[in-house]
Formats: sequence, C-alpha cells, structure tokens
Amino acid sequence: MSDLTRTIAFAALMMGGLALVKIEYASPSSSAQVKPSLYDEVLKRGSIRCGYTPYSVGLQKDPNTKIISGIYVDVINSIAKNLELKVEWVEEVGWGQQVEGLKLHRYDMICSPVSLTMTRARAADFSIPLYYSPVHIWGKNGVTQADAQWKTHLNAPTIKIATLDGEQTQTLAKSFFPQAQQIALPQSASFAELLTQVTSGKADYVFAEPFAVFEYMETNPKSFTRVTSDEPMAVVPNIFLLPAQEVAFQRLIDNSLRYLINTGELNLIIDKYETYPGSYVRVKPGDF
Repeated sequence: MSDLTRTIAFAALMMGGLALVKIEYASPSSSAQVKPSLYDEVLKRGSIRCGYTPYSVGLQKDPNTKIISGIYVDVINSIAKNLELKVEWVEEVGWGQQVEGLKLHRYDMICSPVSLTMTRARAADFSIPLYYSPVHIWGKNGVTQADAQWKTHLNAPTIKIATLDGEQTQTLAKSFFPQAQQIALPQSASFAELLTQVTSGKADYVFAEPFAVFEYMETNPKSFTRVTSDEPMAVVPNIFLLPAQEVAFQRLIDNSLRYLINTGELNLIIDKYETYPGSYVRVKPGDF
C-alpha cells in the first residue's frame, strides 16, 4: 500500500469515527421530551382551569349554595363557549397565593378581578383589561377636607392610610403619600375589612373604587365621604392574571376578550352587574 493510499484510508477511518461520535452525541437530545405549552394543554384537555378570589360583583360566592357569579364568571364562561371549551373552577385562593398557584400549575389562570401591579408583573402576565376601576380617596363620614388640599394634607406623618400588603392600595400610598403611616392588613384580609379600618377609627383614609364602597354602605349607611372630586386619583385596569411566558395562551385569552369588546357583549355583561351607574370605565373597540 502506497503512502497516499495509507493517508486516504486513515482519513476515511477518522471521518467515520467522527461521524460515529457525532451520532452518539446527538442521539440523547433527539429523544428529549419537549414540554407542551399551556395553550396545547388547554385545547387537548378541552377546559380552562380557574383559580379565583371572591371580590365584589367581579366574582361573588353565595355562602350557602357556594354558587359563584359576577362579571368575570360570565366573561370566562362566554370565552370558553366561543372556544368550545369548558370551565373548571378548581380552587379558591387568597390574594397572596394567586401567583404561586400559577407557578405550581394548580390552575391555568385567575378568573376573578385582579388589578395590574408591578409586583405581580415580576412574576406573572396579564390579559388586556376587561374594564377600569376609578380609584378615589374615602374618609369617615363627615370629613371636610377640601378637594384642592388632599394631595398635601394626606402626605403627613400624622395621617393613617389603610392598605393591603402587596396590593394597589399599598402601591398608591407609597407613590402619592410616602410620609403617611400605613395601617397594613395581610393579603388574606377582605376588602370589607380594609374599609372597616376607617369606620373603626384605626385609619383615616382608604383608597377604593366606588362600587366597593357603595356596596359596603348598603349595610353600613353613611359611613364614608369621598375626599376626591369626580376626577379619581388613579384609574386601575381589571385583568385576568396569567402564567408567565405562556404567550400563545395569553394571545388566546386576549383575542377572545377583543371579540367580546368589539361585539358589545362585554358591556352587556357589565351592565348586568353594575348596580351603581358609573362605577366602571369601559374598554372601547379599538383600544387594544
């Protein structure tokens, strides 16, 4: 065998060996299992699994029958019907457990009112808004603080503001009134308990949407006075809370909401439950 022949044979042997090595290296990854997306899971299962936290007319639960109803219930039921899916109400959770349940895959989304906060934005995603809540400042009935003075008056160490840990009330207090004291309740507390902090005298003011206060005053008449004028201190979007990085599923929910907005069905659902007119700011076709 000539030197040239030996060289060619050696090269062929080496290339064959490399090919074998390459095949052995690539083989394990080719058999690796790819985790299906939540979008694929939901369509294959044929249902949306909902976690929820009762809050006012967004989602209310009858203490006797345990039947749930409200704006969000009608909306998710309509979305599921349009997508030929079912809704499973799998777990009632407190405000502080919502994101953790999404991470652990105990449910696919939170199907009750959630406001958009930056704390939640670090750990979850959101749908487009269903509607907006105007947030006003409320004090105990008889408070005489003039509208023009509230921004200065409330930002003082002597002022006590009722807040919920990690919620929009706490965020607004830090942003608008950093000098004021916060009388903070845990996320497990109900919004009615938050309002009671003012009526009991433990706090001076609270931030709330009109509907929540009017509903509270049904059983506690003349307990609150609105400090702010018709212009709210903030307008907060009410959204569905979704798992992080599930883009296809998020798009599915967003497009479903756009359909309800553009056909006018979402407004009809809100009309059904908005006992106090003007409590919510509606989303208009083309906003998203």
